[in-house]
Amino acid sequence: MPTLGWIQETGLDRLWERGTEPGSSALPTGYTCRYCNQVFKSIAVREQHELEHPLLNPTMFYRDRELGATRLLINTPIQLGDIAARNVSKIELNGQPLGSITELTLALKSVSRGFFSVTYANETLEKSLKIEVCIADPQQLTEIDQAFRAHFSTGSIADPLLEGFTASVKHCDTVSRYVDGLVRYLHGLKAKDHLSDITTFEDFDKRFNQALDSLRDYTTPLAAAVRAVIRFNRNDFSFMQKASGLPDMDRTISFFCGDDLVGSTFASPDAQLPVDQSSEFILANLIPSFSDSTLADIEERITWLPVKYRSLQDTSKLNYLCFRKAVAVEDMTAVEKYRKKLRHDDVFNTLTGDK
Repeated sequence: MPTLGWIQETGLDRLWERGTEPGSSALPTGYTCRYCNQVFKSIAVREQHELEHPLLNPTMFYRDRELGATRLLINTPIQLGDIAARNVSKIELNGQPLGSITELTLALKSVSRGFFSVTYANETLEKSLKIEVCIADPQQLTEIDQAFRAHFSTGSIADPLLEGFTASVKHCDTVSRYVDGLVRYLHGLKAKDHLSDITTFEDFDKRFNQALDSLRDYTTPLAAAVRAVIRFNRNDFSFMQKASGLPDMDRTISFFCGDDLVGSTFASPDAQLPVDQSSEFILANLIPSFSDSTLADIEERITWLPVKYRSLQDTSKLNYLCFRKAVAVEDMTAVEKYRKKLRHDDVFNTLTGDK
């Protein structure tokens, strides 16, 4: 059993470990909130309390859009009021302090091209933002749109056409991001339709995401149409409230949002935009014949689209088409069948009554 000396030795060891006399505590008796003056008995209780304090997150806005990313492209002339901030008490441009957001806006407004580093902060947090100013030349945008139609209006996106397009717009140096977005979109189509030796089917959404990022700040009809096709592929119908410039797609989107199918309209020039096989099959084959087809007709037509061209989102659209036809003909067995197929789809299960 331990000796008295051993017990005394252990007590000395604990003194050095604690740094206090026996019977006293080195731990504080309370923990003060770092945002207010309340005191709590433990760190855990204090941390739970601090969750109730709103985090004053410094936030920048560009034309009413919150800048969650760390990069911003400004490609059209900016005006006072285009840039705003919330919970920001300090701002620097290229390391130089500024007095206000107005000063930042005026500095960016004074140039047509340039790269800038912005730091904005409050007493709690600091963030940084890289800004590229490259005001797009409207004539160059027009040239690119014309070149795009000239090369791809037939629907072919073969490599020689891609190379010819990029070569023909190489001089358009104020809209390089615009060209990049269009080319990324075409590479996404090639990946999804198994037309690429480099990118696989699984890469198509990554290319579409890159295209959306590059085209985000451009307002041309072509950019709007490309964004619409990508949103359609993703079933992001809630982002597609404005006309896309593709009338057949607009009425199809309305149908997939639960509305009745309206009659077709004349196509605009941008309707010649190349799209993926699955989207074209839905827009050009299934939707036009939907009203006059039986459920069996639609189910048979769907088999004409090879599975290799279908994403999960495409399959959901096809199942929803069958569900809508089953409802229209009051085939309750088929209604339940397709409702089950869509049960776990967050876009369509609200329309089938499963959520």
